[in-house]
Amino acid sequence: MRLLLILIVFAPCVFAIDMKDVDRDTLRHVRLALLVDDVRKHFGLRIGDFESLDQAIELRLTEDKQLLLLRMETKAAAVLVHTDKNDRAGARLFIDVEPHVEAESLFDGQFVALRCRAAEAKLPEKTRLLRLHEGKLQLCLEWTSHEEYVLENSRYVETTTRMLEKAEGLQLVERREHLLDGKQLEGGLGIRTTPLEDRPEGLIFRTARESPVSVSTHCAIARGLERERLNEAALHHARLAEARAITEKLAGDDTRKLEAMALAAKLEARLRPVSK
Repeated sequence: MRLLLILIVFAPCVFAIDMKDVDRDTLRHVRLALLVDDVRKHFGLRIGDFESLDQAIELRLTEDKQLLLLRMETKAAAVLVHTDKNDRAGARLFIDVEPHVEAESLFDGQFVALRCRAAEAKLPEKTRLLRLHEGKLQLCLEWTSHEEYVLENSRYVETTTRMLEKAEGLQLVERREHLLDGKQLEGGLGIRTTPLEDRPEGLIFRTARESPVSVSTHCAIARGLERERLNEAALHHARLAEARAITEKLAGDDTRKLEAMALAAKLEARLRPVSK
C-alpha cells in the first residue's frame, strides 16, 4: 500500500518522458525503477525527478521478466522487472553508453543487444550484449557491429558488419563488403566467423574461421579501380593485398605478393604530393 501511494503521488512527474515513445506499462516500470536507491544515485536523481531521463526502453525476456533500460546522456541502467504477481524491480546493471541507443531481444529473450551510436546516423556502431546470468544482469560481450571506410567522394565504401548468430553454438559473423556506387565489386566479400565460448564471466572469443578476399582478387579489384581513375580506392586494395600476403605467409618471390607490392608502390608514387 505504501509503495502504491508513493507511485500515485509522483505519477504527474512521469509525463516529462515523451509519451509518444514510451507506453503506459513502461512508464509504470520507470517509476518502480526510480524508487530504487542505487538507480537514482547512478543518475543523480531524486524520487520523482524524471525530467532528466532521455530514454526508456523495455523488452520482454520471459513471460514474467522484462528488461528496462533507462538512459540519461551517456549513463544507463538496466533493471530487471518481475511481472509474475506484483511488478517489482530486481537485478540492476549500470553501464556507460553512447547518446543514441536501440535495443533488441535475441534468441527468445536469452540476450538483449544494445546498439549504440554517437548519433543516429553516425558510425561506428557498438553493440553491448546483456544477459541474466545466475540471477544477475551481466554485460557479457562488446563489439563494433557496424563501421564504414569511405573514399573517392563516397563512391567507394568498405562496410563491415558483425552480427551474433546461433548455429551449433553462438558465433559472431563478420561480413566485409567492398562497394562501388552502391554495388558489390566482383569478389569483394570477405566473411569471418568467430565461435563464442560461454563462461561465467561472459562470452569469450575462440579461434576464427575465415573466407577472406584473396590476394589475387584484391589485386584485380585494385587494377579495375585504377582504370576508373579511382586511385585512392585502388591503393587501398593494393595494401589489403599486401596485408593478406603477409597473413598467408607467402614467399618473397610469390607472384601474387610481388604483384601486390608493385601495385602499391606504383599507386603510392602516383598519389604522392609533388614537391615544389
